[in-house]
Amino acid sequence: MFSESDIRAAIAEKKAKRETFGRWEYLRLLHEWRGWPRGTLLADGVVVAGYPKIGRIQTLAGILSQFHAPFWVEEKIDGYNVRIFRVGDALYAATRGGLICPFTTDRLGDWIDPAVFSVHPDWILCGEVTGPETPYVEGASPLVPQGVGFFLFDIARQGTEGFFPAEERRALAETFGLPAAPSYGRIEPKESASLREIVLRLDAEGREGVVLKEDSPRNLRAKYVTGSAELADIASMAQRYLDVPPEYFTERVLRLALFLEEMKRSDRQEWNRRLGEAFLSSLQERIAAARQGRCVGTFCCRFHARENALRLLDSLGQIRGHEGETRLISLQEEGGYWVLRFQKLYRSTTGFLRNALGGSLRFD
Repeated sequence: MFSESDIRAAIAEKKAKRETFGRWEYLRLLHEWRGWPRGTLLADGVVVAGYPKIGRIQTLAGILSQFHAPFWVEEKIDGYNVRIFRVGDALYAATRGGLICPFTTDRLGDWIDPAVFSVHPDWILCGEVTGPETPYVEGASPLVPQGVGFFLFDIARQGTEGFFPAEERRALAETFGLPAAPSYGRIEPKESASLREIVLRLDAEGREGVVLKEDSPRNLRAKYVTGSAELADIASMAQRYLDVPPEYFTERVLRLALFLEEMKRSDRQEWNRRLGEAFLSSLQERIAAARQGRCVGTFCCRFHARENALRLLDSLGQIRGHEGETRLISLQEEGGYWVLRFQKLYRSTTGFLRNALGGSLRFD
């Protein structure tokens, strides 16, 4: 599909980068190139398109202006995006940025029957991995309070962009026993009251939100996040307060205010308290940690193959948002798995708090 000279040019322009996973060599797009989006994987006879970004609806009023046809309502799950596909006899799972994820590749057979690719070798299963035992996301998920799980939300084909229609995908997921993201039906744009009820129920359960997928040839998509999810994100990331951009927090506080206004919440004082707690409780935990030495996030993941655990440690520095110092705690066999425990150092937060606790001057 692409000549070697094309590939060399893409690399020279810093549009792409050569990668390997085991013996498989591929090209990963760092930016859009020749119409293919960032995160696309290219190899001999293989094109796995990058997963597109989904726009955010700030308020439900945006539905009438954005959607021109009925749309499907599916649950938005708090985890990390993966694409599972086959090359030769091997199955791989790619991150949104196009890196092969050693953890997801190792564990994918726990969630799906690999035989689906014997019937459909060109399929790409797109989904979310969530749970307290992932290497990227701290905290538990309401859908997976223990361990780790996978939820399918799209099916695509290699060499193409776009996805199977929602009804067809759900039928195929049932046929092949693929775990799917919860679906809440098909709604007309003017039926915003029905969508509001769904969102309020998810919010009460501490769940992430919804993804809306227009049932039309243009297949417009948008996401809407609950207030509880905004608070959970703030609480989680406040633990590395100075290691993330300030707008991460300001955008979520603004979206929370819009959510409370739109949902006409009468318990504003309770939400005010929860917002303060989301910030202060996490920061107080980190201050206590800084007194003991440093601020870290601790992770525990289970692998079938020891080799993949070591690959994960090597690859973390390449994944956006996970750069920095990683420290191995232990890697040992437990209950039929190789259990990896490691820490990520939050360097900026650690440095600031240690200086503050040590009495240093700060000029601001």
